[in-house]
Amino acid sequence: MKNALSLALLLLTSSVLSLAEAQSPVPEAGKDYIEIQNGRPLAPTDGKIVVEEFFNYICPACNKFEPQFSAWAEKLPTYVRVDHVPVAFRKDFVPYAHAYYAAQFFNLADKTHQAAYDAIHRTHQLPAEGDQPDEQRVAEFYAGYGVDAKKFLDTMQGFSIKSQVRRATEHMQRSKVRSTPSILINGRYLVRGTSFPDKLRIASYLIEKEHTGE
Repeated sequence: MKNALSLALLLLTSSVLSLAEAQSPVPEAGKDYIEIQNGRPLAPTDGKIVVEEFFNYICPACNKFEPQFSAWAEKLPTYVRVDHVPVAFRKDFVPYAHAYYAAQFFNLADKTHQAAYDAIHRTHQLPAEGDQPDEQRVAEFYAGYGVDAKKFLDTMQGFSIKSQVRRATEHMQRSKVRSTPSILINGRYLVRGTSFPDKLRIASYLIEKEHTGE
């Protein structure tokens, strides 16, 4: 009896959610998303639709958004590619923007992505928002994943990484990104939205818009 009741409640909940989604208004340009003139992704598309998430590990809102974004991204079609673009709005954002690209260099970005959020916002192993930036502590954190701390720090501070962060900053400005987290679809559409679920709903719509060419 309990199993039957649970199944009935699950089906009812799914029906309500599906109905609510079906009744959601079609996203409108200028209201739900901004069209970027001559916009393009930061990296080549490889024939795929590119979803860019502008983020920084130190950002509390990004930390809250990450589980929802990650779960949504896992269900995207194979013709979609997800790229993370670290931003450097302020002094305390900068080390983490450098760290993300350094982690990419060492093929650690995917492995350490959630762990970096946790180290800042949960275990407080790394400096949080408003704390004094500490690149040495950041390098020591990544050393826990098999890379030499000095090599990681040198890479973070190197010309190549600084160039990547500069390019990301120029892309952010060109794409009218003013806050984190933000989502950009194929470089052409900057998602607005009134909540995290709403952002993802609009992003899904824009992905299909790009896919179908409508």
